[in-house]
Amino acid sequence: MHVIDKPRMLAAVTLGLLTATWMAPARSETVEIFAAGSLRGVVNELAQQAGTELGIEVKSSFGGSGLMRERIEKGESPDLLLSADLGSPRKLEAMHRTVVPAIAFARNQMCILSRRSARVRASNLIDRMLEKNVRLKTSTPVADPSGDYAWAIFERIDALRPGSGALLRQKAQTSMNLTAPQGTAVQNPTAALFASNQIDLSITYCSGVPTLQQDAPELASLVVPPQLDPHPVYGAAVLSTKAQALQLALYLLSEKGQAIIASQGLVPLVEPPMAAQP
Repeated sequence: MHVIDKPRMLAAVTLGLLTATWMAPARSETVEIFAAGSLRGVVNELAQQAGTELGIEVKSSFGGSGLMRERIEKGESPDLLLSADLGSPRKLEAMHRTVVPAIAFARNQMCILSRRSARVRASNLIDRMLEKNVRLKTSTPVADPSGDYAWAIFERIDALRPGSGALLRQKAQTSMNLTAPQGTAVQNPTAALFASNQIDLSITYCSGVPTLQQDAPELASLVVPPQLDPHPVYGAAVLSTKAQALQLALYLLSEKGQAIIASQGLVPLVEPPMAAQP
């Protein structure tokens, strides 16, 4: 009786699909990407590098990952969703909207922004966040995973100090409820909120801090301590059968793609291999 070697058969099928993808005849195809705002630098660099090497033109739109997913659910049809979480790609997968399962391709860390004069440290972070007069900004949960990660930090603080999670959720001001003043020389919205004295602390992705500090060098950043950090994982949903869409997803997982991720302040899933010793 002939027994099918399932692992070997799966490997052969996978190899066949990848070969077909990479060996597909070159066509002038545009790949449309919906991406999280925190991935703007990654997508722009991906478009430049992969575009040059693979001849792929990238059309990109940026916004909160939850909002971008909702646009897809309502009928828009990009080729890729690059999300700041795995939840949105997994939801689209569950709806049978994806060509392959959700793909994790990067990590991030959460940071606390404050004025340098506030002297926020890991040792006093929770106390400062809980102070009555301290105004705390987060992104909007569900619409933007950064807000969900902030809420997860509150839950971890609540485990250490029962009752504090509800207090933090109550006092947090979300992006939806804050408006940066018009006509300011400061370009970054969060920096503008600090400049206009509307907020005292902000929970944000560490990858975006260097750009923000260019607008507001008076701001200090603190990496959220490991026991409080939800350790964000970014995910991709491949939504079309275009060979070029899968090429770009695979490019992100390659050494070159992971180098792009590292160069933009995110954390690659795999550290680059050590150079061979002569």
